[in-house]
Amino acid sequence: MQKWKDRPPSRDPFDAAFEASDAIIGKHASMIAKAAPPLVGFGIFLLYFYRNRFYPSFDLFQFSSLLLAAAVIGFVIVGVVVLAMFVPGAMLFRSFLNTTAVKERVQEAMPSADDKRDSVFWQMVGLVYFGPFCFCALGLLIAALVDASNLLWTALLWPAVTAVLFGTLVTWRFNLGRNSIYEFTWVAYFSQLAFVVLLLLVLQNSAPVIGKLGPSLQNIVIWTIPILMAALVTLCSMAHFGGWKVAIHFALFFGLLVAGFSGALTTLPEKTVKSLGLGAYEAEIIMLDPAFCNRDLSELGIAEDCTLRNVHVVWSFGDAILLRPSLDEARHVEIPTEFVRSIVQSASRGK
Repeated sequence: MQKWKDRPPSRDPFDAAFEASDAIIGKHASMIAKAAPPLVGFGIFLLYFYRNRFYPSFDLFQFSSLLLAAAVIGFVIVGVVVLAMFVPGAMLFRSFLNTTAVKERVQEAMPSADDKRDSVFWQMVGLVYFGPFCFCALGLLIAALVDASNLLWTALLWPAVTAVLFGTLVTWRFNLGRNSIYEFTWVAYFSQLAFVVLLLLVLQNSAPVIGKLGPSLQNIVIWTIPILMAALVTLCSMAHFGGWKVAIHFALFFGLLVAGFSGALTTLPEKTVKSLGLGAYEAEIIMLDPAFCNRDLSELGIAEDCTLRNVHVVWSFGDAILLRPSLDEARHVEIPTEFVRSIVQSASRGK
């Protein structure tokens, strides 16, 4: 048996995971590209069916075309979060920090001692990444709490103020050229816009969960989210120092993590089914064929005029539609499609 002192040091877990995932993707990229979309689409529908405790009957050939549509919608919803985690760092590193003039100035500002070099490095990270993200996020949150009606203008103008302020600080701290402040400002502005989109998505998707918390806990969570998002985007941005592949892995991992905890990933089945118009929406009125109402159906919520009002449409594809007559009750009513004359959807469907 080999002695402990003679064994080679253990590999870094992150490096091992990165190399393994990179090898799998590189070797099976073609198969993944072909199989992933239908599998993701099928998983979205299957989870929706499981949550609502039903399994509809439909033509598998017709349904197969919906799998790709569901996958596309799912990739777009989650992809926006992942892209917003990736873009800020890509712009700041590729268009500013990695330019020849800035690299030379930063290297000149680095002292020879290792401990002092680390200090200067973290100063750069704070002024280029975390500081602007945190300052922009907290300013936007304050503006939203004070006057939400002007949130759009604030989301467009506050990143510009942030970019100018930190552009001045970065230029002064690292003694960059006069033109560097202009170069940093426009790059930082667009990176901040991407970060603002991410922050608003997270706050919007987290709102239902935050609303269920107590007042004191709500305040803690609301003020923690901007700082946490600034820290996570800073980590993804720093990954660009390791190259494109490392940055993509970081953005994908943290993007899925953020999407899951914010609710964008957990509510994906409902959003997908709703976007396809297959269900998960409210209907103001559903008119049925009189032939279906030749008996007392009042227990199902069907009125004398053979209509259903203010019902939740769970599923409307296939041989029957599945309804939830009362929005407060978890019972379903299945009506054959042939007896449904028209469905008037609620105006709040897209909200």
